[in-house]
Amino acid sequence: MKHACEKISQLASEQLERRLSLRERFAMHFHFLMCGACKFYYQNLLKLHETLNIKRKEMSEDIVLPEKERSRIHQSLQELSKHSK
Repeated sequence: MKHACEKISQLASEQLERRLSLRERFAMHFHFLMCGACKFYYQNLLKLHETLNIKRKEMSEDIVLPEKERSRIHQSLQELSKHSK
């Protein structure tokens, strides 16, 4: 069972990055019927992912780059662009 749990935990993690195939989703949810530990892991993984996304959004809304710094970055990028041509 250990090997199956490792595979399912990998699928659970991958689901956060890509859409699993129907076969993968079925295998994962079928495994959850037999393994409460993996189901618990998956539920907590989803909660953690959701919480981090909320915090990331809150942080990005709080960050405001001063106009002077934005202008400096813009100028630096323009100079780099000129040198790369």
